[in-house]
Amino acid sequence: MDNHRTTRREAIAALAAIGGAALLPAGLSQAFAAAAQTRRAIDFHHHFNPPFLVNAAAGNRVGANANRLNWDVSFSLENMDKAGIATSIITPPTGFAERTDPSGRVVMVRRTNEYGAELVRDHRGRYLQLVYLPLPDVDATLKEIEYGFGALNVVGAGFATSYGGKYVSDPSFAPVFDELNRRSAIAYFHPLAPACCSNLFPDLPEEASAVEIPYDTGRAVMSLLLRGVFAKYRNIKWVFSHSGGAVPMFAGRWKNLLAHEDLSKVAPNGMEAEFARLYYETANASSPPTMAALLKFAPLSQVLFGSDHPYVTDEVNMNDLLRSNLGAREMNAILYENAERLVPQLKA
Repeated sequence: MDNHRTTRREAIAALAAIGGAALLPAGLSQAFAAAAQTRRAIDFHHHFNPPFLVNAAAGNRVGANANRLNWDVSFSLENMDKAGIATSIITPPTGFAERTDPSGRVVMVRRTNEYGAELVRDHRGRYLQLVYLPLPDVDATLKEIEYGFGALNVVGAGFATSYGGKYVSDPSFAPVFDELNRRSAIAYFHPLAPACCSNLFPDLPEEASAVEIPYDTGRAVMSLLLRGVFAKYRNIKWVFSHSGGAVPMFAGRWKNLLAHEDLSKVAPNGMEAEFARLYYETANASSPPTMAALLKFAPLSQVLFGSDHPYVTDEVNMNDLLRSNLGAREMNAILYENAERLVPQLKA
């Protein structure tokens, strides 16, 4: 029997392990209903959109559907409860501050971080926070890391994949990774439509998020690998959005095309070993074909559940994951066990 195929008994066991679900009739809709009642899952990709930040970035092409920007904490908590989410890691609203007036960006990022810290304090146990970084200003970013980890008790740092013409692998950002490596910190990456490539379909408002964002994660991962960033900073826990974007699909191609290159300095144990060290969260990329590819590519221990809330609901992502016919072991690992191991504060 296929080890990934879920029997009725396994589905019940998986949901019971999340928090004690009662015996259910067969079928994913019933399983999903049980998950909504158990509330143990961890959402590792849950955006928050402070109104002041959305207003400051008005007119950019991030989140072109304005209805998706009408976020508030009540909607967030309601959506989490419906999907059985115990805690969400609130991810920096990348794409907003990066496209505001540069002269006010550092102040805007600090204000956003403090807004996130209020959510964490006011809803104890429901949220944890990644610190938003005012890159490409490295000095301000180092100060924000100190403030975030010291005063705000963040659990990691959140990056965009690129900042203007610079990718996160740019050598000028080395002091930031030096500091995160010293802290053995989580570095989480959310893609942006890069400056080079976001006008392919000028009449399609959703072009950037629909087409470019999945590919930009691949660009960032390969640039970090080939510039030796992964090899240099072994203490950082690297987390990438949307099941790694293009990475699982093209990793074999990259390996073959670079087979005759000497990668010993940037991938001392081989390219596949470097990819296997990364974490991949499943936000808006948990449909059965995507999960099949990801779990063939990455160790189960490196896969985290994510939603991309509010752009895609927790419910839609949970339902996609349930349709992937995973067994109890896989579901428990993805929904909460891997996240609890990566983020000790979740167990507290």
